[in-house]
Amino acid sequence: MSGQRISQFPAAASAQTGDELVANQAGTTRKVTVGQVRAGLALASHTHGIADIVGQIPPARLDQAGALTGQVLKWNGAAWAPATDDAGSASGSVPWSGITGIPATINAIGTLTPADDRIAFYTGATTASLTPLTSFARSLLDDTDASQARTTIGAAPATHGHASSEISDFAVATRSEVEAMLVAGANISVSYAGSGATRQATIAVVASSTSYTTVTASRALAAADNGRVLEGGATDETLTLPTGLGKGFTCLLRRVGTGNLTVTAGTGVTLVPAAGPVATTTQWDEIAVECVADTGAAATYLVRLIAA
Repeated sequence: MSGQRISQFPAAASAQTGDELVANQAGTTRKVTVGQVRAGLALASHTHGIADIVGQIPPARLDQAGALTGQVLKWNGAAWAPATDDAGSASGSVPWSGITGIPATINAIGTLTPADDRIAFYTGATTASLTPLTSFARSLLDDTDASQARTTIGAAPATHGHASSEISDFAVATRSEVEAMLVAGANISVSYAGSGATRQATIAVVASSTSYTTVTASRALAAADNGRVLEGGATDETLTLPTGLGKGFTCLLRRVGTGNLTVTAGTGVTLVPAAGPVATTTQWDEIAVECVADTGAAATYLVRLIAA
């Protein structure tokens, strides 16, 4: 070689595999061919497998692969190809038609068309419809208890009272109730005069064979004995005066046969003027009985012996 440097030599038109180059190996000048240098290098035009790529590839560097706006790569059964993105969009929404596995109960509501003052309801296991929901109905739905609901509809509580002035037919209804009670009873005559609220009733005791009762056994006087004549028979009998018959109760005891009648006081009863039992002693003796006070728990009877 001359004393020229390598850089001073003219460049080769193209390097051939067999061309020789000068190299320094461990201080010793040696020759090397272009082919030997190329053997440890990649070709100017070459490829790499995916495993040779180090690091991440930015999305912007990925090839469009024929995809349009809103499309993604999908496996069509044979290859990956651009297709519509049914699972989402740029705004994050998913069309109803793109959702699979929707329960029939939910889909039934989804097929309805909403309208003013309407509410959805089920008509079957997998069917639904709309029904009116008025503003008045909504005013009830927001009530928290029965009291508020009654206020909304203007109703009174289930249990409530009224003054007599608030009962339009109070007088007539009361009269009917009283008349019904007056009609019931033996030997009672009831006559009426007038009409409406001013109608008047007259009560009279009518004497009949039922006004006389034969005493065949000792017993307590009863309400049915009021106004009657109790006649004794052939045996001695005792009649006890109870409480609860009411002030004004009267009856007459008469010895008709051979048996005497005795009047005695029951529990809570006081006899006047006699303090003890009063009894007949001979035929046609009579004992007059009249209740002059009765509280239900205590009563006072006026008892007088009328000698024959």
